[in-house]
Amino acid sequence: MKNYIADMIGDLSPGVRRFIATESLFGLGAGMLALILNLHLLALGFNEEEIGKVTSVGALAMGFLSLPAGLLVRKAGRKKMLVLGMALLALGLAGFAFGTSKLDVMASQLAWSVGMTAVVTSEIQLIFQYCRDKKEETRAYSLLFAVFTLFTGAGTLLGGFLPKWLGGSSTVYQYTFLAAAGCLGLAAVLRGLLLPSQATKIPKAENTAVQAHETHGAGAGNKVPLFVLCVIIFLSGALFGLLNPYLNVILKGRFGWEDGAISMLLTVSGVFLFFGSLLVPYLLEKLGLRKAFAVLFAGNALLAFLMGLTVPAAVFSVLLLFRGGLFTMLSNVIDSEAMSAVPENDRNLFAGLRTIARSSGNSLASYAAGWMLSTSDYSLPFLVTGCLLVLGYGLYVWTAQPILEKRRRSRFT
Repeated sequence: MKNYIADMIGDLSPGVRRFIATESLFGLGAGMLALILNLHLLALGFNEEEIGKVTSVGALAMGFLSLPAGLLVRKAGRKKMLVLGMALLALGLAGFAFGTSKLDVMASQLAWSVGMTAVVTSEIQLIFQYCRDKKEETRAYSLLFAVFTLFTGAGTLLGGFLPKWLGGSSTVYQYTFLAAAGCLGLAAVLRGLLLPSQATKIPKAENTAVQAHETHGAGAGNKVPLFVLCVIIFLSGALFGLLNPYLNVILKGRFGWEDGAISMLLTVSGVFLFFGSLLVPYLLEKLGLRKAFAVLFAGNALLAFLMGLTVPAAVFSVLLLFRGGLFTMLSNVIDSEAMSAVPENDRNLFAGLRTIARSSGNSLASYAAGWMLSTSDYSLPFLVTGCLLVLGYGLYVWTAQPILEKRRRSRFT
């Protein structure tokens, strides 16, 4: 594994290295938020259904803002958009620290959503722009997400202990929000200072003809492939929204765990997410796109169905760890292959459309999961997720697989 990671890092471009290094601060802040937000809202008197509404409203706001953000990034520039987004994320976290009413929470959620929209409509295109070729794109995306998930796990661990150390006046989680805001604010400053202002991809000579063909073909004929890719992204967003935002609530409600125990398990889960992210290039190289997707869809569906059964906490924990790694691999393959398949000239547009699709799926699924959990049914979200994975694989094979395979062959032949 050490040699594999060293080979991946290899001769990454300077901009890619700086981008990935500063992602650690993003992960720390996001990890703290992932653990404490729902618990903070519960402490303020929100119930599970109301928490579901907050989550779904945030995702819906991202959906509405994504297309304008995708168009704005062309004028503002990807780096400026990314830095602005990081600053707004920090502002949203500070809002959660001091807000106590439903209106305050919604405003903070909207600030977070606007910031996240700016980030997700600029970050992947920007790091791909710093890459020299398609191979580096795949490695850069995998390493970026690996670092994010590793430090998200560290942030989740801190989120389990900082409330006891820092405390707060409105809830015990208040000052932990400020610590998370500090991480994201520092990330905004460092990215503004360290990331190259200009980044021009210099393609390999053997890929120039392919890229020219893709760019010249990126007109009306490319609209259907973009739409098809967005359908699969919608599915990925729905799968995320059904479970990931509520894992802490499920563990607390299903097994009665304390915050420290929940943070420990989610931290260990982050390690599985980290290795899952790193293994994506290896999986694609060894199995190929078709077999890799089949294995990942099947594995995720099986684990979701098993987690929906009545099992002891120890068994559930093991399943959750493996499910985290496999779901990360599936999500990363979908995201990286979809963006890499889109010609450079269409990537800003696709980033906006992709975020609309993901946010729509996330919003609908989050609301539905909140409703399910409001009845204290902690198995149904897993069973619904398993069914959606089975149906989703059929949809992928029918629609997106031919597009991705065709694009991948054109890039590597």
